[in-house]
Amino acid sequence: MDPAQSVASTEDDFEIIDDQIPIRSRPSTGTNIAGERNPNEVAVQLHPLPDTNSMILSVHPPLHPEKELRHVPCDIVLCIDISYSMSSSAPLPTTDDSGKPEDTGLSVLDLTKHAARTIIETLNDNDRLGVVAFSTDAEVVYKISNMNEDNKKAALKAVEALWPLSSTNLWHGLKLSLEALEEVTPIPQNVQALYILTDGMPNHMCPRQGYVPKLRSILQQKDRLPMIHTFGFGYYIRSGLLQAISEVGGGTYSFIPDAGMIGTVFVHAIANLYTTFATQAMISIRTSGSVEIAQDEGSKTGLGLYEESTEDGALAVTVGSLQYGQSRDVIIRMKNATSKPSTAQATLTYNFQGNAKSVASSEQILSQRTSLPAHVSGYHLSRARICGFLRTLFPLRPDKQYASLTKDQLENAKQELDSIIKEIKQLGYTDEGNGSLVRDLAGEEPEGQISLSISTQANYEKWGKHYLLSLLNAHIRQICNSFKDPGPLEYGKNSPFFCRCREELDTCFDNLPPPKPSIIQKTRDGTVVPRASYAMSRYNCRNNPCFAGHCNIRLSEGNDSVPIENLRAGTKVWTPCGPRRVRAILATAVKDTVVCNIGSLIITPWHPIQVAGDWMFPSDVSERNTPFSGKVYSILLDSSPDSDAHAIMVEGHVCVSLGHGVRSGNDVRAHAFFGSYPSVARSLASLPRDVNGVLRCSGVKRNPLTELACGFIGEGRSRVTINKNSFRRSVKTGLHYRFRAPMTSASSRRTACLVF
Repeated sequence: MDPAQSVASTEDDFEIIDDQIPIRSRPSTGTNIAGERNPNEVAVQLHPLPDTNSMILSVHPPLHPEKELRHVPCDIVLCIDISYSMSSSAPLPTTDDSGKPEDTGLSVLDLTKHAARTIIETLNDNDRLGVVAFSTDAEVVYKISNMNEDNKKAALKAVEALWPLSSTNLWHGLKLSLEALEEVTPIPQNVQALYILTDGMPNHMCPRQGYVPKLRSILQQKDRLPMIHTFGFGYYIRSGLLQAISEVGGGTYSFIPDAGMIGTVFVHAIANLYTTFATQAMISIRTSGSVEIAQDEGSKTGLGLYEESTEDGALAVTVGSLQYGQSRDVIIRMKNATSKPSTAQATLTYNFQGNAKSVASSEQILSQRTSLPAHVSGYHLSRARICGFLRTLFPLRPDKQYASLTKDQLENAKQELDSIIKEIKQLGYTDEGNGSLVRDLAGEEPEGQISLSISTQANYEKWGKHYLLSLLNAHIRQICNSFKDPGPLEYGKNSPFFCRCREELDTCFDNLPPPKPSIIQKTRDGTVVPRASYAMSRYNCRNNPCFAGHCNIRLSEGNDSVPIENLRAGTKVWTPCGPRRVRAILATAVKDTVVCNIGSLIITPWHPIQVAGDWMFPSDVSERNTPFSGKVYSILLDSSPDSDAHAIMVEGHVCVSLGHGVRSGNDVRAHAFFGSYPSVARSLASLPRDVNGVLRCSGVKRNPLTELACGFIGEGRSRVTINKNSFRRSVKTGLHYRFRAPMTSASSRRTACLVF
């Protein structure tokens, strides 16, 4: 949440004002509002909160580059683990008919190479890329080169040739990658980044003095510092080490628990790189009077290149990289701010296209409260409170790696978390930003992952200690790191540049030819069993039950209505049984899908509607059928044993909603899945959601025996075609999954989408 944008946002926030370099010519005031701030300039603001003995230090990068760019030019080195464990199977988090994880024949390395191909395909002549592979030793398998079409092909060939070997010599891979970046002629405007992906624990040639001291000694000698980002795949990783390396390297650590997350994590990581405004940002805060200031623990970026220090009486705050269109907001704690007239001024220094830049805030009187709305300041205080708590879950070892908690320590942490949840809920803020924090803390599954991750020792040890460090990175650095968690989805949502880059990467990941499965499956007689063939099209088989966005849904009061695309969970709508609350909204992007036109209602052919008191398929009463491209929507209402309470009015027509309770019989609505409220609710809980809380879906998966829909699939998943019993099943390699079966009879007709 950007404090400035939350006060008085106007359309002018998104205009290009001039073509000047985005450096502020005069300092901003601590209470500056959006209408007064040029979105093309850098602004530093101080927002005193004397009633909480704190202030918010906000940095606002430009909304977008001064010149139109596809993305910020980059120098990237991919440092890929090719130890033997990378050949392990990477099953999908879904299960097959026997209840076992779905095995596609893809290994961890197969998926890693697909992610690498996504990066390469989105680069251009202004970018450079190199590839380092490490096992027992490390090797530069592709020297850093400009990504013209010929070099792209060569880089792709080098990635495709990677094959699992033996040990995990992480240090050699890291060191060689840094050397590869140092050897190339610097291009000032290119942002440098090193991406390390590993699935195991370093077990060969580890530095005796520890990774952090050794890495610091190397980086401190360099004139130009690349950002070092680490990715841990699976549950057998040293996440505390990967986190420490990323902090010293000014980057982020990301946790990839399974094959279903590799797409979204890589897409967001590269999108954040592609939208980098500046690197090596630091803020110096000077005060007058007797006030004492210190950075809140929940705002610290962790281990830095140097030990913490205070220079000439000023507080130094490490910020790191800044992204276009996303503020960075740091909590500073104060003492004696009101005893005597005290002031503060902040100066930001950063690297912009190889040049050192600086900008200062105006001098701010610390006893005068900021004009920021209470919910905005409350959001940042709560965010820092959560991050400070997460920090306590990972004590720092003497070798500067993060450790995990003991059983007794975890019990104490659970009590502390309960107190934090209670405190934040009692604030009573209902805006999206504060709501996202509550949902991160204690929302219904699949949200509430913070509480779930430490609810048991087993959860914490298996995945919690890896996941929480990744979430901590996202909240402290205010970056969106996946489509999964509500809190991080708040970051970057107001940056058109970031949203566009993310969408392009997401599309590229899904549309590239799928990786060839490297895990060979044989029968007892040694015959090789052919694996499924893959199609990565993102817009394939989106046949779930939905409505389209521009059609109006009747609300509970009077005859008021809103376009369904503007409907939000929690709103009460009309039903034949009286007002009912919307529990969830499902959105699916479709392309050239056949829809039925009934008056002003646009609806997919097999979504039951009521005609003269009888339930019928739209295809039986449609005036005409037309192709439709766009988003379609479905609705889940609060549960009721009365099936008539699961109907809504859209464009004057009564239409069935999800989970209506009619599962068998001759009723047109009858459907084993769409009629089961528990089944629908469980399936919806697994889907990602957008910044407005709308669930993102790509289609339905089908029972291979009945060919009927049996679940929803998250947006962006790919498909697998299996030659078995004349049905086709789609599987996603990356973020989502989708299934498809041919329609062979009326009984297999699908409950489809309304297009509002």
